[in-house]
Amino acid sequence: MSRRFTAALLAAACCAALPAAAQPVAERPAFIPSPLQSSGYDASIPTPEQILGHQLGKRITPTAAVHRYFEALQAAAPDRMRIGQYGQTHEGRPLLWSVIGSPENIARLDQIQAAAQALADPRRTDAARAQALMADQPAIVWLAHSVHGNEISPAESAMAIARHLLASPDDPRVQAILDNTLVFILPTQNPDGRERFIASYAAAAGIRIDPDPLSAERAERWPTGRFNSALFDLNRDWFAQTQPETRGHSALLRSWSPHVVVDAHEMGTDDTFFFPPEAEPHNPLLPPRQMETRAVIGRNTGQWFDRLGLDYFTREVYDAFYPGYGDAWPSYLGAVSMTYEQGSARGLAARRSSGDILTYPETIQGHFTAALSTLEAAARERARLLSDHWAHSREAVARTGGWLLPRDAADPGAADRLAELMALQGVEVSRASGAACGQSMPQGGYAIAEGQPMGPLARVLFDRSIALRPGFLEEQERRRALGLDAQIYDVTAWSLPLAFNTPVIDCRALPTGERLEPGRRRVGAVTGPTDSPAWIVPAGTQAFRFMTAALDAGLRVRSPEAGFTLDGRPYPAGSMIVTRGGNPDDVDATIARLAAETGADVTAVGDTWVTEGPSFGSDRSPVLKAARVALAWDDGTSPTAAGSVRHVLEREYGWPVTVVAVRNLARADLSGFDAVILPDGGYGGLGEVGLANLRGFTERGGVLVAMAGAAEAIADPKARLLAARLEGAAAEDAEAEDAPDTADAAPEGDLLTDEDAYLTRVRGTDRELDQVAGAFLGARVDRDHWLAAGVPEHISILYGGAAVFQPLTLEDGVNVVRFEGPDTLLEAGQLWSENRAQLAYKPAVMAQPLGDGWIVAFAQDPTLRGFLRGQDGLLLNALFRGPVR
Repeated sequence: MSRRFTAALLAAACCAALPAAAQPVAERPAFIPSPLQSSGYDASIPTPEQILGHQLGKRITPTAAVHRYFEALQAAAPDRMRIGQYGQTHEGRPLLWSVIGSPENIARLDQIQAAAQALADPRRTDAARAQALMADQPAIVWLAHSVHGNEISPAESAMAIARHLLASPDDPRVQAILDNTLVFILPTQNPDGRERFIASYAAAAGIRIDPDPLSAERAERWPTGRFNSALFDLNRDWFAQTQPETRGHSALLRSWSPHVVVDAHEMGTDDTFFFPPEAEPHNPLLPPRQMETRAVIGRNTGQWFDRLGLDYFTREVYDAFYPGYGDAWPSYLGAVSMTYEQGSARGLAARRSSGDILTYPETIQGHFTAALSTLEAAARERARLLSDHWAHSREAVARTGGWLLPRDAADPGAADRLAELMALQGVEVSRASGAACGQSMPQGGYAIAEGQPMGPLARVLFDRSIALRPGFLEEQERRRALGLDAQIYDVTAWSLPLAFNTPVIDCRALPTGERLEPGRRRVGAVTGPTDSPAWIVPAGTQAFRFMTAALDAGLRVRSPEAGFTLDGRPYPAGSMIVTRGGNPDDVDATIARLAAETGADVTAVGDTWVTEGPSFGSDRSPVLKAARVALAWDDGTSPTAAGSVRHVLEREYGWPVTVVAVRNLARADLSGFDAVILPDGGYGGLGEVGLANLRGFTERGGVLVAMAGAAEAIADPKARLLAARLEGAAAEDAEAEDAPDTADAAPEGDLLTDEDAYLTRVRGTDRELDQVAGAFLGARVDRDHWLAAGVPEHISILYGGAAVFQPLTLEDGVNVVRFEGPDTLLEAGQLWSENRAQLAYKPAVMAQPLGDGWIVAFAQDPTLRGFLRGQDGLLLNALFRGPVR
């Protein structure tokens, strides 16, 4: 062991060793010094204090200052460090990457990157060349920090790690790291969120650091710094790829194909430090060798934490099942990818429930120690990491078959969007046409071969359902029987074909065709006579995209609510019609431009003579309204729910919304809007006045759209809005009114004959349904209702929680979408048997007239995480058809 390395780590541990009573919580200028100081560091490498004006841990460093320090480090050691930018945030802040290595490795970065790409694709690299490349290829280690903006210590640790690697030239342990690894450091993955947190913290800080859990320093304002500017949780955006931070990061990562990836986070103040091995469930598609190497690295980190007296835990809470995290998505590229979680001070100091004070420097120290331990293990295991990664790549390209994505006649645009998403994250997608795998594709389609470097990612995203280990499920049933929560951290289903509501066919012999370029959307076109009196876009995803673009361009758009036939060709309900009459003179050019931009296939027709179904001028083919939409915002809404609704409407469909604080909905004049959307949230702050204002808005002709928790809120009888009730609520009210007085009644005895009887007794007879982590459920659509125009007759809904609505009666409204029966309800994921039985045939989407307006209630959030695209049509119909009903 290097004496200097030991001294540095012991210096890092000095403050953590202080007893709780000695932890200083003093005036800000006298806050504890950084535990990462080391007298053995090379003076030519600037200290954080020299560049930032403060020691690490004494203040929360703004993003721009973090970047300034990395720039200073590169200037001081250009032979050992490079920095660059991999994108920018919605608010225009740069996203910085840096790489540190030996002078020899930094001098040949291009060569190392080319070798990494060659080793990631054995189709162009034979075994002999691979062995030659691996002989002197460093292990590429990826340290990504602070993806949640209010998880602040990882970004500070990034600066400490970079300085330590550059300022310890005589330390043989550091030298081994630089010689055998190439260290990528991304200091701040979410600059916008970090700045939001710093502003909130600074606004509440007093003259002394206040560690009290109730202090305003710790009470972040909505939406908190966790999320990016668009209010997305970036750690759940990896396969959705909706945000610039994720798209830039994933592209950079793919270009280097790292062997080890660490995603550095914070967790609750009372927690210690987590690193792998992960908790169950483990995704069965993860290679066993990866899980073994995670354990090897974790064991090394555990030994360092033991030496320094730092507490930690493994194998609990954080599992390895969902592929959408920053520590999971890279696993399917072959990386040994891990989450590190440090208990958070959420500021400069926090009092734990034990009474101990957790300081900011201690949290920096935890990540600093874990990162250096990981680098040490990676340097030692270089040969193993390279060999295992090569084996992963060989196995990936050796697979046969794949998937066919036909442009289904019911909704060809859904396949376009799914293919574009897969290409965006590096999966090779080819255009296909004609027939393949017994499937005729008159409108063309796409082919994805599993035998490619990104094939494992395609497999985990396309498989309909990934099974949980039976033994794990048995343990969850045992816990549920005792009233304990299930040990499932996130959703258990994410199949993209189900999310996009488009068919995907497993295929053994795939056709070949032109490669779909990442980031490029399909270009639509107009076919038919140039002097057409009207243009039609068949119903589906492309029709909805065309609709919003046409309305935004000022065109007059009709859309029939029943199918029709023109010139012998049938068109489904929900098709979009633009007539020459009533539109600007340049309507031809506008439609051609919109077709190209939206990917819509537009048919110009020779006349408007409809032989079946509603004519163009029928009241069953209404002129859609360019809806003015208000979206509830701020306290009372779930930040990610509000963000995902806004993203879908503005980013996916180009339709602007006005965000209105919930507190203003109570008394605001809403007459300037056609629709008000209440995303998932609590809404207790609306009060009677706010509910009455929304009721008045709806009765006067507005459309009120409520999702998930908002639907539950307006289903409360006191709200006098949605007639449907949550199951259990009505029964509880009746029991409260009719229950006999049992205060003096003698308790009845019963015999408990076995353990099952005991469990039944302790659970009670009126136990609520258990929470469902997230499963895809099948649902049937009432195609006769206007809300369903252009929506397929069957859709998949990602269900989470335990809410079940009673069906609307015909007197009150229509259950436009209802869940399937118990035998066909579950499509993917884990659903408890009691929930399955109670959810069968219950409403998923309801439409209820109220006065001159409408209430549209979604039992679940149809925009969750921005990748549930199969329900977009229902939402858009509510907004653009509802106001003209």
